[in-house]
Amino acid sequence: MGGKRRRPSSPSPSPSSSSSSSSSSSSSVQRLPHEEDTAAGAFLPNSPLRMPYLVEQDSNGQPCQEQSLYPDPVLMEPYWKAERDYFDKLAEIRKLPTLDSDTATSPSIIQESSADTILKASEFVLGLSSYTDGKVLRKCSGILMDWSKGTGTILTTAQLICSTSPNVDEWLGGDEYALKSEVRVQLLHKDDFGKGELMYLDKQYGFALFSVLMDEPKRLPRFSNERFAQDVFLLGRYESNLQIGNGKVLSKGTGQFQRHHYMYTDGHISPFGAGGAVINFEGDVTGMIATSMHFIPSSTIQKCLEIWRTYSHVPRIHLGMKLFGIKCLNLVSKEKISRKYNVDGGLIVKEVSAESNAEKLGVRMGDIILSVNGEDIATAVELENKLLDISKAHLEKGIVPDSGMDVTLELGVFNATKCARGRILLRAKLSNDEEIIEEGKYPVIYKRPNVAAPDVSF
Repeated sequence: MGGKRRRPSSPSPSPSSSSSSSSSSSSSVQRLPHEEDTAAGAFLPNSPLRMPYLVEQDSNGQPCQEQSLYPDPVLMEPYWKAERDYFDKLAEIRKLPTLDSDTATSPSIIQESSADTILKASEFVLGLSSYTDGKVLRKCSGILMDWSKGTGTILTTAQLICSTSPNVDEWLGGDEYALKSEVRVQLLHKDDFGKGELMYLDKQYGFALFSVLMDEPKRLPRFSNERFAQDVFLLGRYESNLQIGNGKVLSKGTGQFQRHHYMYTDGHISPFGAGGAVINFEGDVTGMIATSMHFIPSSTIQKCLEIWRTYSHVPRIHLGMKLFGIKCLNLVSKEKISRKYNVDGGLIVKEVSAESNAEKLGVRMGDIILSVNGEDIATAVELENKLLDISKAHLEKGIVPDSGMDVTLELGVFNATKCARGRILLRAKLSNDEEIIEEGKYPVIYKRPNVAAPDVSF
């Protein structure tokens, strides 16, 4: 506990604190009739967890421009205590059955091959390259989705034109895209490239659509819904060369840093396969490869494209939470949650965005979202597809995204610390922008002592 201890950088000071947030949270709860199997009242919130950060002030109480290199340990003690309390509380929360270290997946591997299926599907898998200032930005793959009057529509990963990706955590955003980059599409039956024109970029779901002039293809993809434990092939291209992988769809949920709409395989394909196709043994497309480990399932892709074709954009409802399906846990974790809480399904809350409506209504890390608008939700992918359906319904009513008109959702919630069920009405934003999840923080003040200037005279 000396001056060399690392201190986090300070965001703009906020007068909010965990106690004031607790007060606002409890006053914001909308009480509804309780679920039939519960004797208790409405959903009971906890105080939100806030990470302390240091705000250093001079003796007059004004913010200091620079932090002290060797702060007074006695004056630093309130901050260090707040930091210890934060990590102690976080450690206690992580002991919840919904968050402890035993929550893991149990992958298995089955490998098969089918040359005829792969060769037929390869007819709609293309290689793409992007360039800025004449230099290669990225090489990826794409799926030829449609063709009409000499023009093909290609689905690919947004990473094809991503120029900067500063954060490992996708929920923090920050990616930048070279929208005017040159995109070349390798034409399969010609030793030549076509020029790709950007039609649509979706930062939330991580895909892009390009058009290209080309001859009529031999085959277009047929789609089939994904399922866990399904044997699949991964198809991509490095320029004109086919890239192949195979494996099984894992019963695994999205990680802490990935958005909700991903599924995983135990197969492997080169990085150039991003944007390529996941196909089943019948040759149907069940997803688009995002990385060598995860893919966007076809159910989500088809819903996105259906909305885009009608409205030219794909808005999404922002819940303000990171979630993980109980269905994707291993049996040990499922049994523990079932035994402790009598809960067999739903989505575990991994993080709640600071100052979001979900936080104000009392939803906390470790709680379980049991239902959305009365329907049980088993996985995060199911949730995304449900939100896309709700978004489409609001667009059909003429509601404009980012217009200030919120979408109201009824959520069934289980409070994991109080072992109580309840329901809340969550006002959520319908937006074309990607959702950002912000970590909750609060300031701890450090005031510098008055120290006389050293005498440098000789």
